Formats: sequence, C-alpha cells, structure tokens
Amino acid sequence: MIDPSDRLELWLHYATGTRYTQFNAVREEYYYLEEAFEDVQKGRLERLSMLSEESLKRLRDAAADGFMDRYIRWLDKNDVNVVTSSSYRYPALLKEIHDPPTVLFYKGTLNEDIQLPLAIVGTRRCTDYGKEVAKTFGRELVKAGATVVSGLATGIDGYAALGALSVEGAQDPTMAVLGCGIDVVYPKGNEKLYGAIAERGCLVTEFLPKTPPMAQNFPFRNRIISGLSLGVLVVEAGERSGASITARLALEQGREVFAVPGRITDLMSTGTNGMIRRGEAKLVVSVSDILSEFGEGGYEEETQTVAFKDLDPVEQQIVKALSTGEKNEDELLEQVSIGVDQLIPTLTGLTFSGIIKQLPGSVYGLDPLQTNIVY
Repeated sequence: MIDPSDRLELWLHYATGTRYTQFNAVREEYYYLEEAFEDVQKGRLERLSMLSEESLKRLRDAAADGFMDRYIRWLDKNDVNVVTSSSYRYPALLKEIHDPPTVLFYKGTLNEDIQLPLAIVGTRRCTDYGKEVAKTFGRELVKAGATVVSGLATGIDGYAALGALSVEGAQDPTMAVLGCGIDVVYPKGNEKLYGAIAERGCLVTEFLPKTPPMAQNFPFRNRIISGLSLGVLVVEAGERSGASITARLALEQGREVFAVPGRITDLMSTGTNGMIRRGEAKLVVSVSDILSEFGEGGYEEETQTVAFKDLDPVEQQIVKALSTGEKNEDELLEQVSIGVDQLIPTLTGLTFSGIIKQLPGSVYGLDPLQTNIVY
C-alpha cells in the first residue's frame, strides 16, 4: 500500500519527473503541498511560475478529480512501492548526493539500513573473462555480507546480479537500478533476472511507470547506482562507456572506486586499465582488496571441494598439467591440446573459481588454499 503521506509528493513528481530543481522549488514555495494542490485545482498559478509549461500542464492533469486515486490503485495493483526523499525510509547514502531522486519506485524490499552496499558495473559486450569476474565478485561479496548494486543491463551488470543471487539464503543480495519505468523489463532477455531480483532483492527507479528505456535516461540511473553504494567496482569497460560515467559520478560523490585489470590488448579493458593508470580507481584482484577498504578485513574465502570429473575436458587438461607444478602459458600450450584463444578464457575461469591461481609473469598453479580437488 502507498503511504498516504506520499500522495502529494507523488502528485508533484508526476509533473516534474527528473526535473529536481522544479520539484524542490515548489517545495520551497509551499511549506504544505496541500496548498499547492488547492491552488492548482482552483487555477491560482501565480506561485508556480518556476514550472515549465509541460510540468504545469501535467500538474493540472494530475490534480483532476480521481486522477491520483487511479494512479495509486495502479501502483498497488502492480505491487509497486514508493518512497519519497522526505521519508525516513529513503536510503541514507542516496540522500547524501547533491541531486537525489525526489521519488523512488521499487519492487521487492528496499532496506534503508543496508550495511555494505557495493556496486558492480561494466560493459554490455563483456568477454568470458569479464563474465567470470563479475559472477565471482558478486557471489563472494554477498557471502561477505554485502549487497550488490547494479543496473540490470546485459553483460557485466547481469552476471554480477546472477552471482549475488547464487548465494542461497542471503538477505538483500542485490539491487538493480532501472533506466526505465518500474513496470518495463529492459533488456527483454533479462526477464527472469528481473523476476528473481523482485522476489529476493529490490528493483528501483525514479522514472514514472511505463517510461521507455531511452538513452538519455541512463546517466540519471548511473548516479543512483553509485549514490546507493559505498563503492563501485568496474569489471570491464571501454574508455567512453556508461560504466566509466558511473565511476566518474562515484568519485564526484565521494565514493570509493575499484577496477579489475585486464589484458592491455583487450578493447573492453581500456577503460578499467586507464582508471587504474590515472589513479582514479584502486586495482583489485580479490574480494578482500575491496572489503579491507571498509574495515572488513576478517573475511576469508572458504575452501571448496571440486571433483575432477565435474570439470569440463579442457579444464581437466589444465588442472592435470598444473598438478605436476606451476607453469606459464607457453608451457601449458605445449601440454594441452587447445589453442591460445581457448586457453586464456579457461585459465581466467579457473582462476576466478578459485581452482588455480595466477602468479607474476603469467605463471599459473593450483590453489589448494581455496580448492581441494578430489580425483
């Protein structure tokens, strides 16, 4: 149910949307929004000269008899909840930024007291390396008590959310911030993920219901992703990408920024490697690198047991080769029957699964501290 105290702010938000300055100007003009509502109904618009013609028209439309009743009934019928920026339930971290959304629509559970919200963002055109990294960090951060915040986009965002949701029984495993209306699933391919997050986590947006996912919406969305989070991890990103924009916004908001390094020849690593090189992001290769920044240094990754027979044939070849000692990429290529194009992604997957570890000089070895392999 929509809190009756939110009704008038919903009315004003319907007219102003993401025009925060207009919304706030009306709030400053009217201590009681009831007076503004009455003025609009009676055609007394002199005190509302700060509004654009479009906003003023929408404000009049929404003040018509029965409009807000129908609007709120639609929200209730579709299990959409609302929190306004003046509510005690509004996320405290988001309230700190200089342009917090005036209204948030959400599905699921919006916990304003999340202890360790951390964003994971990256490119839609991610590599196999990026997929494994995003899933692993998503999973391990949630195991450590964090909530993963992302954008539900195809690619890194989606894989990070999948990793977070893979932790059974976790409370508040993930939040997804939308660049469209709360009732719009975008991209369509993430429909199952949308449903899973609504059931176990939280979907949130500032956009009015039925708002399509237009390109200009996503910078607005990105500032919410970073604003909800204590830190932002960029997994893979081009030099000029949405993830890079989110990282820049995070820095402006005083958040920590982290980046996973990639190979210098990978196009999707130019953004992350550049952030690290310029000192805009801290290089991370493990969950502990992130948690230590927030005083969570006691986290230890659990030792897992993996059956050799459950590995795929390529993984089995690599593990068998490394069982006799550490080897570099060239040495591995001599002992396994695959090419370099298949070797590198497989090594990456095994590394982020904790089965093997990477050492300086592109040398790899088994990692018995993280994984016990049963032959």
